[in-house]
Amino acid sequence: MLLVIPGSDVERHAVLMDRAYRLRHAIFVEEKGWEDLRHPDYRERDRFDDEHAIHQICLRGDEIVGYQRLLPTTRPHLLSDVLGDLCRRKAPRGPRVFEWTRFCVAPGYREMRPRGTGPFLELAQGVVEWGMANRVDTVTVAIDWRLMVIAMQLRFFVRPLGFPKRIGRDEVVALRMSFNSETLAAIHQARGTAEPVLARPPWPIAA
Repeated sequence: MLLVIPGSDVERHAVLMDRAYRLRHAIFVEEKGWEDLRHPDYRERDRFDDEHAIHQICLRGDEIVGYQRLLPTTRPHLLSDVLGDLCRRKAPRGPRVFEWTRFCVAPGYREMRPRGTGPFLELAQGVVEWGMANRVDTVTVAIDWRLMVIAMQLRFFVRPLGFPKRIGRDEVVALRMSFNSETLAAIHQARGTAEPVLARPPWPIAA
């Protein structure tokens, strides 16, 4: 299941969030080589980890096996303030558009082809479930370009915003990805279940 933690509530989950920041550092800095994100305390945090962020943590018992973050595009975010050179034009913004960022699956839980029991599809479903509950139907992302194919197979409506760029060991591309009930149905089919993945009713958008 996915635990949804609004940025305004991270202090109540301080120990779990500390582990999530460590996972982010291990994957994005140590593994992927995104050196601009390196922190001496081995916890990857940035100025967007504020009260407006939505954190989703995928758990297997007490173990964190996946993580992702959603940011409102009506405020400064990565594609507006940090990775703008990935976009040929300004990335879409608005109350129905959120930025999907820091998506990662822990080593040992990755698959060449995502399966129903794995964190990858659970995280994807978490974004769609949360979005549909909060009148959000589009996300912008900066991801390895090879994930475009999987997104399209899951019936996200994908539009590149620019050309791939080398960041660390990745070839990263900015995308606009819209979704609807067809997307959710495709993820259900891929997972082999229509059970929801959010651990509790979807949290409202942070103020």
